[in-house]
Amino acid sequence: MVRRPAVGIAVAVFVAGPGGVRAADAPRAERFFVYNLTTASDLGGIYLAPAGTTDWGPNQALNDRDHQVEPTERLAVTGIGHGLYDVRAVTTKGHACVKAGVDLTHDTTFDIRDADLACP
Repeated sequence: MVRRPAVGIAVAVFVAGPGGVRAADAPRAERFFVYNLTTASDLGGIYLAPAGTTDWGPNQALNDRDHQVEPTERLAVTGIGHGLYDVRAVTTKGHACVKAGVDLTHDTTFDIRDADLACP
């Protein structure tokens, strides 16, 4: 009896569209962003926690090339999924405030405004 090696064929399906060629049915990772819509506050710290907790995640401002988010700048937020979050924003001068109840259950963006930094 002669043994023959098993040979399998893998098939990948690709779809061509306006965005180029991509694998069909490949899960698409959600991308989340925060916008600094303050008039003059550079943010050196942006931390997210599940709403109602203090389980702060990593400093998202470190995702920026200069590790701070200037007014009108957009920053990619990583390591999160859809949900309800509290956001702790810290200016480069050390002033910190919490914006409670940021709803990312359906959205992928949120902003920090002057009013969000108006805490005691």
